[in-house]
Amino acid sequence: MSNAPGVYQSLSAKLPHFQSPLKSVFLPPKDEASSLLDYYVKYVDELQHVVFMPQVRKLMDTLYANVDQGLLTPPSHVALILTILATSAALSSHQSGDCRLLSPPSVAAHASLVWANSALEVLEFSRRTTAGGLEDIQASILMAFLLHHVEGFSARSRRLFAGAISTARDLGMHRLDATSGPSADPKKSVDPVDVEIQRRVWWHVVATDWLLGLSGGPQEGTYFVQPNHFRVNLPRNIDDKALIYGRPLAEEPLSKPTTMSYYIQRIKLADICRSVVDVMPLSGVSTSVDYQQIIALDAKFQAFFDELPTFLKVDEKSRLETEEIMLHSPQLRIQRYALGMIARTRRCKLHQPFLIRRSVESHYTYSRDISISSARCVIRLKRQVEKELDSVNIVNVKLHGVVYHVFMATIVLVMDLCFNKNEGDDDDRKSEVAAACTILEEAARQSGLAREFLNSLMGIMRKHKVHLHHLSEEAADFPQPGQQGLPGSEIPDTAKATAPSESQLLHGFFPPQDNSQNYLSDFDAIWKDYVELGPNMDVPEWDNLFSDLDSRLPDTMRQAPDLSQDRSGRGL
Repeated sequence: MSNAPGVYQSLSAKLPHFQSPLKSVFLPPKDEASSLLDYYVKYVDELQHVVFMPQVRKLMDTLYANVDQGLLTPPSHVALILTILATSAALSSHQSGDCRLLSPPSVAAHASLVWANSALEVLEFSRRTTAGGLEDIQASILMAFLLHHVEGFSARSRRLFAGAISTARDLGMHRLDATSGPSADPKKSVDPVDVEIQRRVWWHVVATDWLLGLSGGPQEGTYFVQPNHFRVNLPRNIDDKALIYGRPLAEEPLSKPTTMSYYIQRIKLADICRSVVDVMPLSGVSTSVDYQQIIALDAKFQAFFDELPTFLKVDEKSRLETEEIMLHSPQLRIQRYALGMIARTRRCKLHQPFLIRRSVESHYTYSRDISISSARCVIRLKRQVEKELDSVNIVNVKLHGVVYHVFMATIVLVMDLCFNKNEGDDDDRKSEVAAACTILEEAARQSGLAREFLNSLMGIMRKHKVHLHHLSEEAADFPQPGQQGLPGSEIPDTAKATAPSESQLLHGFFPPQDNSQNYLSDFDAIWKDYVELGPNMDVPEWDNLFSDLDSRLPDTMRQAPDLSQDRSGRGL
């Protein structure tokens, strides 16, 4: 940190409320903090809108005033501000020119790491010493968002998310709109603005919970929040600028774009995903499900696409018709592509078990057609959003989940190529997969997580003792840790792992900064192997393989950096 003088100031002596084991907290000077907050509003808030900016700015002003006067500050307020600073610094390190807030990029990455460490410690301190508040929930959501960009939906981010749900229940947010009886909330805020903000936060947590139930990982097929166990109205379709204390709230029709347009549709999509989770068996083998239920669930996805407001649709006609709207509401550009990718990946998940069965049972043709069209659309949307934002780099950073979406789309295309023969020109289909792999390769230049997806896939294939019939038995085995093999295929030997240096920690915690680095491609080899492997595996083996893949994909990068202390030796 010595190479970044003036960026940090110690609060340990000025916040007596922060006693052992919380040693010290670092903040930037007020003007830099304000710049980072402005960056958050412009570049981050559009995909994680769980804070009300007038309140956050007031919190920041109060925090710095209290520091100057040596007054106490609630730890939840500190945690929220630190999380926003960490997120802004992390994402700004990928940009250049006026968009880069701290230079060089390594300083921004290091600052983000320090603030993230501090935020995690302050959140834990708040959990131990207070009853919890709205800011604890907001900070947990935003920190989980940052960690998701770094680690995927790791155990650490899952714990933060689960804690946010628990705190929300403790605060009675699940009964915000219960009007009478034992479930009514006697402490409900009088001002409708406060109630509306809590509705937004509650529904963001609920929608995330239901979406994750259809995303793979340990939580696949489950969710925390039961729809019959809360009484909270949907958020209003209203702009933030119309949230004025002391005035009634006037809701806009869904056809009018507002700050909440994307989030309301995200809730609708999440509810469809919850319906899918309720039907699909936890075993991952769906032959026992009545196929007509799958058709009915798919109809919900189709209705969702049909009923979207025009400005959130991604077809060319809708995009052309809404150009003027995009000029006034630029956040809708990335929001409609995010929504489109999320929805189509979940639709693929619904049909995935039936895609490979179509080769032996022709009545699953519908699942094959929907899976392929959805996967192709995900690939197309990734390229389209790059054109609109005129930056591959920014898209990969802001839509980090695109790595997961494109990877799952690639798997669908590969599975279809392996099992469903005579479905057109194989060369064209192989070109499709190669194009998808190129996208993943580009993403890997900004994110080590993309390469971890590949390592996870190769590890699963090793586990299932997959041998490629075009190789000898010895050569077909994937390399074990420490052996030479395909670049990037090594799985780390945790028994030999040592504590990383500070530079290694930053490299692992944040994407590489050198975009000119020449990354060798593993993806061509992977999809070619799948193409030749497919006909030699029966359907149950594929079920087991992709069940394992689902359980590991969102929980990659298991050797995540230890955030318990700053590697420079400074306690946080």
